[in-house]
Amino acid sequence: MFFDKKEEMILSVDGMHCNHCKAKVENALKALKGVKSAEADLASGDVKVSYIPSKIDANALCEAVVAVGFSAKVK
Repeated sequence: MFFDKKEEMILSVDGMHCNHCKAKVENALKALKGVKSAEADLASGDVKVSYIPSKIDANALCEAVVAVGFSAKVK
């Protein structure tokens, strides 16, 4: 049986100031096919994303964050 390899990426997200913002970013990322988890840290503005690279790439992750009103880049 073939298992897709998971990787982790840190995104630097600008504009997260409250728990609502944090949840909005996490939920947008978790909704993407290939994303296993997303955990945002308000203090640092970083989001740790666990994903399957064969199903999704960094550009798509950043686009999902931008689509909900924040800016994002790979850290």
